[in-house]
Amino acid sequence: MVRISFLLALSALLSCKGGQKAAADRTVLVELQTGACFGFCPVVRLTVHNDGFVEYEGTRFAEIIGRDSFVLSADETKGLREQVLAANLWQYPDRIPSEVVDAPSATLSVYKAGQAKSVRGSIDRPEPLLRLESKIKDLAEAHGFQVKRGVNPNLPPPNSRSEVIVKLKPPVNAGNWIRQFTEFKFQLIRRLSAENIWIVAYDPKQVSETAVLELFKKSSDVLEVQTNRAVQDRQ
Repeated sequence: MVRISFLLALSALLSCKGGQKAAADRTVLVELQTGACFGFCPVVRLTVHNDGFVEYEGTRFAEIIGRDSFVLSADETKGLREQVLAANLWQYPDRIPSEVVDAPSATLSVYKAGQAKSVRGSIDRPEPLLRLESKIKDLAEAHGFQVKRGVNPNLPPPNSRSEVIVKLKPPVNAGNWIRQFTEFKFQLIRRLSAENIWIVAYDPKQVSETAVLELFKKSSDVLEVQTNRAVQDRQ
């Protein structure tokens, strides 16, 4: 009876230690929260734990709205941990200002010894922070979570619309510019770069591609315009 009691106690102790180890591993390695922009940038939160478990939460304009999760491989977790250490968020201020007002913001957060450090900024952040954000997004997309491209709830499915790429003059606000074409159902899809280059969608049943190109070429705010043929490739 004494031996049985000892074995039961030992089993409980080992189980407890195992549970404590699992709980210890389930600490946050890094968290990414993306912000809104002018347009339909996905607003999501990705919380990556040290054991590779990732919590996903989609809030607005995301392909998946709500909570979900996935698990990184050991190699993926190791690579991300190395990039978190290389980025060293602790060296940066809490907020990095940006001169590009309509670009999406993002907040990166890390935790160490009970302390938290968050850095918020946009496309003007230092390269190590941009690389870390890109790494987290790449891992999410590799596991089936679309976090780089938002979903416009007002648009028809991509296979029933057409797109053009428009380069506007640097000071032009894309939202104000697109509103002048009220007779057409043009929609800003997303900004491609800091050079004020945008993807604009339209309904080919309402207006032809030739008419759209000619219309935009006549605009004094447009530097370049061309057809975007990669709609299906981006699915």
